[in-house]
Amino acid sequence: MIGREQFEQKIREYSPGMYRLALAMLHNREDAEDAVGEAVLRAYEKIHTLRKEDSFRPWVMQITANEARKIYGKNRQVMPVEDLEAYMPAFREDRHELWDVVQQLDLVYREVVMLYFYERFSIKEIGAILQIPEGTVKSRLSRGKKALRDLMGE
Repeated sequence: MIGREQFEQKIREYSPGMYRLALAMLHNREDAEDAVGEAVLRAYEKIHTLRKEDSFRPWVMQITANEARKIYGKNRQVMPVEDLEAYMPAFREDRHELWDVVQQLDLVYREVVMLYFYERFSIKEIGAILQIPEGTVKSRLSRGKKALRDLMGE
């Protein structure tokens, strides 16, 4: 069982990734912050359901994705991509162009690309996080990579 201090430490460690995922899904800083905040609350309320401490990261990312989807469903409008540079200090300068292109992908492709390439989750973990079959993750990842190539003109 994870105690309060461990929970806080893990949230501090994983919150940048949670934020990146929510921002990639929602394209809006305030909504992404709301999604992460709600995810932290849900995770704290449901910490007793976590079976293995090693599964905390995929578990909390799944909660974040679910909260972001709820907000996305409420908004249902296309939001402009903000200047993400100020909010993404973890990315080096050469990755900004790719990040901007990733943001142009449809949500279903953007979320798997984010989780696979930016957060380095496995196909199996992404399937668990997004609650979809591994085959669906593979096909979305493949289509997402093709869309990225098309958008980048390669």
